[in-house]
Amino acid sequence: MVGLEERSVNFRAFFLQFLGEQICFAHYAYRMRWIASFCCMSLCAGLTVCAQSPLPAASPEKAPWTFAVSGDSRNCGDLVVPAIAARVKAEGDAFYWHLGDLRAIYTQDEDFISMEPSDVAALSLAEYDEVAWDDFLLHQMAPFGEFPVFLGRGNHEAIAPMTRDRFNAKFSAFLNRPEIVLQNRADNKTAFGAAAPPSSPWYHFVRSGVDFITLDNSTTDEFSDAQLTWLRALLLRDEDPRSGITTIVAGMHEALPHSTSSGHSMDDWYRGTQTGEAVYRWFADAHKAGKHVYLLASHSHFYSPDVYDTPFWKKEGIVLPGTIIGSAGAQRYLLPDTASRESITNIYGYLKATVHANGTVQFSLEQISKDEMIAVKWPNAPMSEIDFCFDQNRQLPKKVN
Repeated sequence: MVGLEERSVNFRAFFLQFLGEQICFAHYAYRMRWIASFCCMSLCAGLTVCAQSPLPAASPEKAPWTFAVSGDSRNCGDLVVPAIAARVKAEGDAFYWHLGDLRAIYTQDEDFISMEPSDVAALSLAEYDEVAWDDFLLHQMAPFGEFPVFLGRGNHEAIAPMTRDRFNAKFSAFLNRPEIVLQNRADNKTAFGAAAPPSSPWYHFVRSGVDFITLDNSTTDEFSDAQLTWLRALLLRDEDPRSGITTIVAGMHEALPHSTSSGHSMDDWYRGTQTGEAVYRWFADAHKAGKHVYLLASHSHFYSPDVYDTPFWKKEGIVLPGTIIGSAGAQRYLLPDTASRESITNIYGYLKATVHANGTVQFSLEQISKDEMIAVKWPNAPMSEIDFCFDQNRQLPKKVN
């Protein structure tokens, strides 16, 4: 049997080869020679660009421990996410969880344009769409190095020409991280017996009694029947007192229905409302069974806690802890009138989650400063772009006539 350490080495070697081929080919094809050269030289020099090791083993007696989560890194993510990477690595968080919307796709991201030579910045939208994902890997994922990163899928990863299958293939190294592969093998050896498909945008892994569940609700055909079947079986297993699970943390791109951000969430389509309500109630069942349950989402570009403390769920008597954190670089949105008083917009940052020995998780907002972005900015990133990201990358109030 191949040991975990050997599997880690094999995984890193595979990912280095995969990333080098993907980025170098695409960028040479579109005359992005400086990026291609950077990537290829880095790989030849033995640098572990974007390669990631498995999470170190953790046990309850080592609590508290922390992880980081945010989403929506289009527009200015090439400048914001490297600062997030620097912070979470320096502070020893266990991993970073990205909840989707990696690049804009419907238009060229402002950070990309600002850093490119004029001939590259003048790419057509179709040409840009073919290299946008490589830009994400190079400018947002590479700064993490071997630090563990888990990816979710957002609605911008469903804009043509990207499809679910293309997303799964492009980011297969993340969707098949060793933790996920080992978890699937373990699931198949139990009575649960329903592992997520390989290279799936919905998956889970367990660390120190906490079940981390990534869901895909990025398109109007979700939640699919296959995902619902898998999730229902998983939650029923977690509810079992013998499961060893104390805590469930679910991350998804769009908030479940009837949140404080219901105008920009799964309420937007019929199947989303129907399946989202069912999923919420399943998580409520797990809470009633004695599990600590937390629901995380992005999609709305601000920080907002207590998002399910709403009249609908209050009437149902099942208000679950939930937070929206869509602050990794996307254009900052105005807060809805229904947002809690603790909500904040026009910031960049992430959630730091502290897992305690009793299974409870405490979330705090970690803001990224302009100075942090300057300290880790790419050499070809102009200061004017950082100024734009802080001062102009925001939604403006509508003028009242």
